[in-house]
Amino acid sequence: MLVVPVLLGSAAYGASIAPGDVGLRHDIQVLADYGVITGPVSTWPLDWRAIAADIHAAGDQTDLSPAVLSSLYRVEQRLQRSLQSDKPFYSAGISFAEDPTRIRAFSNTPREKAELAAGIRWTNDRIVVDLNVQGVESPADGDDVRADGSLLGVNLGNFTIAASTMERWWGPGWDGSLILSNNARPIPSLTINRGETKPFKSKWLSWIGPWDMSVMWGQLEKERVIPNAKFIGFRFNFRPFDSLELGITRTAQWCGDGRPCGLDTFTDLLIGNDNIGEGGVTAENEPGNQMAGFDFRWSTTRFGTPVALYGQMIGEDEAGGFPSRYLALGGAEMSGLSENGRWSYRWYAEFAGTSCDFVKDDLFNCAYNQGIYQSGYRYQGRAIGHGADNDALIASFGVMVVGRDDNRFGAIFRAGNLNRGGGFDARNTVTPVALDLLSIDLEYSREFGGGRVEIGAGFQGLENVAGGSTTTDLRAYLSWSIYDL
Repeated sequence: MLVVPVLLGSAAYGASIAPGDVGLRHDIQVLADYGVITGPVSTWPLDWRAIAADIHAAGDQTDLSPAVLSSLYRVEQRLQRSLQSDKPFYSAGISFAEDPTRIRAFSNTPREKAELAAGIRWTNDRIVVDLNVQGVESPADGDDVRADGSLLGVNLGNFTIAASTMERWWGPGWDGSLILSNNARPIPSLTINRGETKPFKSKWLSWIGPWDMSVMWGQLEKERVIPNAKFIGFRFNFRPFDSLELGITRTAQWCGDGRPCGLDTFTDLLIGNDNIGEGGVTAENEPGNQMAGFDFRWSTTRFGTPVALYGQMIGEDEAGGFPSRYLALGGAEMSGLSENGRWSYRWYAEFAGTSCDFVKDDLFNCAYNQGIYQSGYRYQGRAIGHGADNDALIASFGVMVVGRDDNRFGAIFRAGNLNRGGGFDARNTVTPVALDLLSIDLEYSREFGGGRVEIGAGFQGLENVAGGSTTTDLRAYLSWSIYDL
């Protein structure tokens, strides 16, 4: 019989849950679908304070189904590691990869051939310290020493203000996010994030339900056509009904060497006055390059197990004060418990079209590109949005099973067309020419040696659309993270 530990009343002061742990995300989503977690869960990093508050408010869980209890047990085990403590927590990790994947899903697969990492985390009711450093062999971007995954923050009421290099994932997709994913390395940013996701008390706003908010002010790299450009991101998501989660997201690149950076420019950026030829905007004073849109996830348990539909629409341009030239992503998913109760499972089917006006007539060489910010919507050689970069049409099917002791199997199948615009496009970070893609990736992870070990292997076939030639590649990786040293 599964026994759920009693959750302590301590707060997980500002500790963040970074994207990458697909098994933990599965369990959190199960709890959200069954109403144990009431707040939105599609803005990563999540805050442990929100998860802890919802589980504590749920009270006695003895009447929950075995599927929910299974997920609740694993989430509470993770939560215990993040509770307030009077001592620091140390971590370490090592990974090796052969031909790392260029299309990164939610799972935290290695980006480079070899990486050695170490970290320390300490929190109290006011300060959040989560410092991590990595040494990388032969990095594609030249940064062989990194501080990715770090955060120095201050808790002010229900908000945390921080200097952060945490990974981010904004949206309901499992294989990609059109506007902000963990495909590229995290952008160093000043961030403001909400803790608990409790609703507004005002009778005029309470209909919004539990809500979350994230703001980032980031610094892009120097090695760009416009060096040292700034990156701004804002996301607001909420659950007006238990079955529906909605999100509104907006990002922008602006400023940088040789570009206007004043208050007037920033004001024009905020109000959307940034189209050349309108409102006195010229190539010399254009405020920046923006993307914006919305997403949703609707779920039901009427079929005896959670079933959900989700989608994301992100505009590459603006028309009449609203986003236009939409990129699109959509999917369906289902989760459940095996008959013997040993395995919790989830599958999803997802598609993404990363060309402008995908829902009408494809407009190629537009998405993630811009005439002034010619390095595009990219950071350190990878797309900030979907891992397939611009002009892709890609379908994916993913499945995972999670055991009671938190061991996990997963698989992702992908098929589609990359860089469909034709011709040679050096800006595309996956392929400069049009390719047809077919791939499968398998992974297994489990608790091991005071941490977690993960093994992955994959096969990929690519066919050159113009020339007809075909290449096949095998890839593999091994990673081991040790926590609470």
